[in-house]
Amino acid sequence: MAAKIGSAAAAVEEQLLAHGERYSYFQAIRLLRLFGKARGMKTDSLRIRPKLSLGFPENDIDSIEPLPNGGYRITANFFGLYGVASPLPTYYTEDLFEEEREGRHATRDFLDVIHHATYPLLFDAWRKHRLQDRVVEDGDAGVLDQLYSFIGLHSSDLRADLPASDGLLRYAGLFNLHPRSALGLNTLLADAFNPAKVRVDCCTLQYVPIPDDQRLHLGLQANQLGENTYLGSQVDDYSGSITITLSDLPEDSFHQLLPGTPGHKRLEFLTRFYLIDPLEITVILELRHDEARAARTLFALGGDVQATPESDTTNWTRLGLDTWLTPEHVREPTRVQFTL
Repeated sequence: MAAKIGSAAAAVEEQLLAHGERYSYFQAIRLLRLFGKARGMKTDSLRIRPKLSLGFPENDIDSIEPLPNGGYRITANFFGLYGVASPLPTYYTEDLFEEEREGRHATRDFLDVIHHATYPLLFDAWRKHRLQDRVVEDGDAGVLDQLYSFIGLHSSDLRADLPASDGLLRYAGLFNLHPRSALGLNTLLADAFNPAKVRVDCCTLQYVPIPDDQRLHLGLQANQLGENTYLGSQVDDYSGSITITLSDLPEDSFHQLLPGTPGHKRLEFLTRFYLIDPLEITVILELRHDEARAARTLFALGGDVQATPESDTTNWTRLGLDTWLTPEHVREPTRVQFTL
């Protein structure tokens, strides 16, 4: 794989040096900086100067050539103190023509010292609001912290112990929507656990126990019929619970979401991080019917089995989670239910 990547970069570099006029100025700078970074070179090894000409160009770049020190020189057709795009009077460029015919270049070299500072500033101004380039290509940790601040995780210390924190920026738009909705949670989980089919049901029934001091006790409390009198020790509640169903799960995805696995921790984190209210969350996993297997006995000869929940040796062995006697004869979806 490394050889393929290296050969691809070499091919792009060869194409860039041979046909630099086909590239835009900013794209060429990005590529050359990446090539120099791979070789451990500094960014100031890239030299840029305008073309000494009064002809009207068709492209941003006239040519790109390598330098003896391993850097590159770009001859641009814009933004210079001499040439057709110069803000100075034309006779400055004409004087440089005269010096070039006489074999002298001191004045041009002096102006190129200024160009060496101004052209990179133009690129930095263009790149300022292209945050993805600064994060991916330059590894700018400050910009990354700024992006994470949109979801309340501006510090790398806050993200250190979070499961799969690198993928949270993808859902920054969902995390910034208020109030939170079942559709938003559905969209979040459907993308995070693709190819599962996700359904979020709100206001599902749950039974909430009545505290002992609030229950009906004859002769002890002045309860009023139809107001605050309830028979029993629990009441029906539809406002504090939701049910998340992930159906049509392949075998690997099904086992990765069972309790005790990294996938289950990621599911719990994404759900709790998205929700604001402390809801009771019930999760239903539905395995693809044709991928369910019969339960098997886990044993080892000569010692105990040391296996983690996510390892294949424990699949189809956990009672109440992935054990069925004859799943091939079950018409209903093979499912498991648990609470986050």
